[in-house]
Amino acid sequence: MTTKYYIARHCPRITELPTANVIFNQYGVTVFSIEPEWVRELNRLSGSYEEVTETLGRWGTKHFGEIRAVVKVTDEDPLTEDEEYALEQLPDGRTKVELPQERYDAAIGFMKVAAKLIIEDEYDRRFLTLKAEESKIEQYLWNAQIEEANNLEGETPLLNSIATTKGITVSEVAESVLAGNKTFNEKVQTLYNAMLALKKEFKDCTTVRELNVLWQKYMGVTMPYAQMLEEPDIYLDEDGNPKPVNPGLQF
Repeated sequence: MTTKYYIARHCPRITELPTANVIFNQYGVTVFSIEPEWVRELNRLSGSYEEVTETLGRWGTKHFGEIRAVVKVTDEDPLTEDEEYALEQLPDGRTKVELPQERYDAAIGFMKVAAKLIIEDEYDRRFLTLKAEESKIEQYLWNAQIEEANNLEGETPLLNSIATTKGITVSEVAESVLAGNKTFNEKVQTLYNAMLALKKEFKDCTTVRELNVLWQKYMGVTMPYAQMLEEPDIYLDEDGNPKPVNPGLQF
């Protein structure tokens, strides 16, 4: 049976899965392979995960950020024996190969899906932070308050209780509840719109070079120096050294 490949939001328990082989583990994203008979153990993971192709899982990770047409690979790579792509055997045992379009596309695919997971995780955290502004008791009763506030002509036992406790009218409580709900929804919508816009930036990229720019701009992952040389006025200082890149998320 064919080995399966998965991309997941990082979870330490991945290493506990029988036959799991971690291929990539950076930026909160993990790619691993696992034998089919152990797939049932994936329910141990605390985060979400999804199956990807071997091409994306094995080679998309290997060529992350790669802009060179010719790369060096070890004898474990099938390209070393492929007459169409193998160019030169090197003294250190590696082989110079021409990177096929399939590998290039895999790098693009992986850089996009990894960015998607990172962006969604960050905005999920921001949403939870927004929710944490209210107590869990308040959150538990929030829907009931909204329902009563939208139907003051009906029974409003919860709003009556709140009004009595606060020493204000039921209509004032209802007005405050609806205003608070409107403000919260607007904040959530702002977060959601920002997340969609950022994911679209990555999704619309068609080259590794474009993705490298976004990964540096938003994720703090420095692009290859060879790419910086293509636009030295933007990425290099007067001495030809890379301008500092702030690590971590920049959105």
